[in-house]
Amino acid sequence: MKKAIALTLLCGFSVALVAGLSGCAWMPWQSKEDPTVVPFKTIMSGSYQSFLKNWDDERHPVFCTLMRNSREWDEWMHPAAVMGGKKSFGPPSSFFDNRQLLLVARVMQAPDAAERPHVFTPLSVTLRDGVLRANYLYRKPASGATYSIKDYLLLSIPKERFTTGKVQFFENDKKVCELNR
Repeated sequence: MKKAIALTLLCGFSVALVAGLSGCAWMPWQSKEDPTVVPFKTIMSGSYQSFLKNWDDERHPVFCTLMRNSREWDEWMHPAAVMGGKKSFGPPSSFFDNRQLLLVARVMQAPDAAERPHVFTPLSVTLRDGVLRANYLYRKPASGATYSIKDYLLLSIPKERFTTGKVQFFENDKKVCELNR
C-alpha cells in the first residue's frame, strides 16, 4: 500500500513538472526571435545536375551572387547532361516564389571525399540596416590533387526577409564580395 501511494505521488509530481515546463514556452519572459538573423538552409553543391559558369578567377578569386528566380539560376548555372542522370538541373521555378539563393564559389585544388563537406562551412546570415551579410568558413583543400575544380556554397533564404540593398559575403571574417541588389 505504501509503495502504491509513493508511486502515485511520484507520477503525479512528474506529470505536474512536465506540464509546468511545457507551459514555460508561453511565458512572457521567454526570449524573442532575433529579427536580424535570417534562417538559411545549405544546398549541397552536388544536389543538382548543373555546374557553375566560368568567371575570371584571376581577377576575382571568389565569385558571389544572389539568385532570385529561374532566369538568374540559368544565367549562372548550366545543365550537366549525362547518360542515366536522374537529378534535376535546378530548383523548380515555384521554389523561387518564396526562396532565393546566395552562392559563393572558388576555383580550388580538388578536395578529397573526406574534406569536401568541410571546405565551405556556413556560419550565419544576418540582415542589419538593410545589408544582408553571409558569413562562412573556407578551408583550403589539402588533398594533394593535381587538378582544380569549381566548388561552391549555396544557401537558401526566405525571399520576404530581403528584397533590395547590399549583399556582403564574409569569408573567415574578411569581406570578399559585395553586391548591390
